[in-house]
Amino acid sequence: MKLKLDFHRKSFFFLAVAFIFYGCTNLPKIKMYYSDKDVVGQPYKKSDHINMDVYIDATTSMEGFAVNASSQYSQFLDQVEASGLYAWKNANIKYFKFGTKIKPIDRTEFLSAKNTQQFYREKGIFEDTYIDSVVKNTDPGRLSVLITDLFQTDGDVNTMVDKIKQKCFANNVAVGIIGIKTNFDGWVYDVPGIKPYKLKTTDRPFYAVVFGNNNNLSAFFEALETRPFVNPNQEIIVSRYIIQSFSESLTKTRDSRYVNKKASTSELPYVFDFSMKKDGKDAKFNFTVDLKRRKRSPDFLVDHLSLVTYKKSLTNSKVMQKDSVLTNDFKIDSIERKGDKITGVISLHNEDGSGNYSYILYLEANPLNGLESPKWINDFSTESPVPNSPSAAKTFNLDKLVNMLMIANASISPTYVAKFYINIYKR
Repeated sequence: MKLKLDFHRKSFFFLAVAFIFYGCTNLPKIKMYYSDKDVVGQPYKKSDHINMDVYIDATTSMEGFAVNASSQYSQFLDQVEASGLYAWKNANIKYFKFGTKIKPIDRTEFLSAKNTQQFYREKGIFEDTYIDSVVKNTDPGRLSVLITDLFQTDGDVNTMVDKIKQKCFANNVAVGIIGIKTNFDGWVYDVPGIKPYKLKTTDRPFYAVVFGNNNNLSAFFEALETRPFVNPNQEIIVSRYIIQSFSESLTKTRDSRYVNKKASTSELPYVFDFSMKKDGKDAKFNFTVDLKRRKRSPDFLVDHLSLVTYKKSLTNSKVMQKDSVLTNDFKIDSIERKGDKITGVISLHNEDGSGNYSYILYLEANPLNGLESPKWINDFSTESPVPNSPSAAKTFNLDKLVNMLMIANASISPTYVAKFYINIYKR
């Protein structure tokens, strides 16, 4: 009888061990929706139709651009409509002049702005430049083109950026700027501490500030670039997406004895699987990211990238963690950049027991100083225009405006450079 009882006890013991072992090694895989859309955006589905609003700054400060019908400024006004029709089969274009208020105009009056100075002297419009009033009318489903000198005081910049943040960035509307130098013969106003001064030059910049979704902006810019007076190196688009595509590699370092690579659960180039011994806590990985950047976007500074990590855990087949949570399990040990390739080492510290652990890692640009504007922005800008000097033709506060736009955009949505999915199976 005793032998029989011992047999049953031993059988129960081995059954319990087998159950525990089976339950640990046969946990279901954590369900993850793999996507790179928060890094590169949605695929572009171009339509044949676009609604397009063209606003021209009709204040006194713009009068000096209306010198002749062959200037770069005049040619650009001619090209706006043509580029809309080039990029889309059907472009519904409406024209407006603005300053103190916005006024609808027809195409003939719009084109008269090329060389008719009276266009810039209409009472009730020419007195002030309220760009923020135009921003209120932007929409991600249409294209809004604003032609202006972007000559803004500190107060103007702050107001403009705040409106763009609220109306544009918060509603997935990107902002693009094209700078073009042209002939100018007129007066420069609104420089703090300096009286209006006369300026005659061949290289004063004017700007097309374009609002819409990122892909429509790119299509419009490409159409404009068919003309020789539009320089592709004098453009910028500020949006949450600065990366067009990326691919990655991730391998354990030689001294990481607790982890081993597993066959990937996905063919996507940013998903990686590793097994880990249950008594292991630490591992290191070499990583490489090959990037294709959006060519009109601000560049990122590799020294100002941080690692943002989310974690989903499964240690019991009957209890699933529904949402990923922020974690400090991963950190950057080293990182460097050569061209459009980022390399480095990341380390994992996981003190949890046996289970499945799925991580999402983002390389994120610092929202305050992680991006830099292209060199032409600084070249076109001045903090203090001085009459009868090279700075007299430059744009007051342009550099400040663009930097504030980048910060405002990052405050609404983070700017990601790359993304990893790392699945750890701890046994």
